[in-house]
Amino acid sequence: GHGIVGAQIGTGAGLAFAEKYKGTENVCLTFFGDGAARQGILHETFNLAMLWKLPVVFICENNHYAMGTSVERTSNVTDIYKLADAYEMPGDAVDGMSAEAVHEAVSRAVKRAREGGGPTLLEIKTYRYKGHSISDPQKYRTKEEVEEYRMKDPIEMVLKTILENKFATQEEIDAINKRVEDSVNESVKFAEESPWPDESEVLKDVYVDQNYPFIVD
Repeated sequence: GHGIVGAQIGTGAGLAFAEKYKGTENVCLTFFGDGAARQGILHETFNLAMLWKLPVVFICENNHYAMGTSVERTSNVTDIYKLADAYEMPGDAVDGMSAEAVHEAVSRAVKRAREGGGPTLLEIKTYRYKGHSISDPQKYRTKEEVEEYRMKDPIEMVLKTILENKFATQEEIDAINKRVEDSVNESVKFAEESPWPDESEVLKDVYVDQNYPFIVD
């Protein structure tokens, strides 16, 4: 994400340009939501990314609502992946509730970029169960709609596949969950018990080079 809606789209292409300039095989994945897909910077970036065949994969996480505004109320083109057509960029819609489908689509796009084929736009059709923030009353959707998507929860689907194929036992999965929970709790405890940083550190790590002439101690 980014403090300015959609700004990471251009930043992602910029990082990809740097990698191409340096001659590396690195590929940049830049993530944005369906709301950010309506920003003008998307079109400017898509144009240059295709022109320069940048190694970048644009991943739009379409969870149907930009804050409380549905996709249908923000654009005449509700299939976001079709925005790539204007720039002759490969674009595809992916079932975001399927971990396997997402993995396969992203792998193909990364391979294409790494081989010099340029960018790809992937629209990951997914869903968010909770509100945009704690102050979101969620009056723009029904509880039935949320429950319908919960039935297709990708984490639950992956766990089901793991158990059905005997990749792991329920006991092993429970042990992993316990390790993760313990790690999170330890991190929270560390953060809450740590002292506040000294005021002298407020500008630390803001710049790569700490000796810029315009920085005055």
